[in-house]
Amino acid sequence: MSYLLEHTVFGFCWWDLPALIVLICVVAAFAVQRHKLKKQEKELEDQLSSIYADETVDM
Repeated sequence: MSYLLEHTVFGFCWWDLPALIVLICVVAAFAVQRHKLKKQEKELEDQLSSIYADETVDM
């Protein structure tokens, strides 16, 4: 128990801060990637609907 108390400050290991920074970066990257994919999906759906709209008019 004394080893644990000597190597921690306020109950945190010194590795907790870099791990928290990495976690925040990963969550931010996930959010950005998800936003880009949703935007791309919407654009592709619009293209697909315009293609099908043109085909039904031609028929």
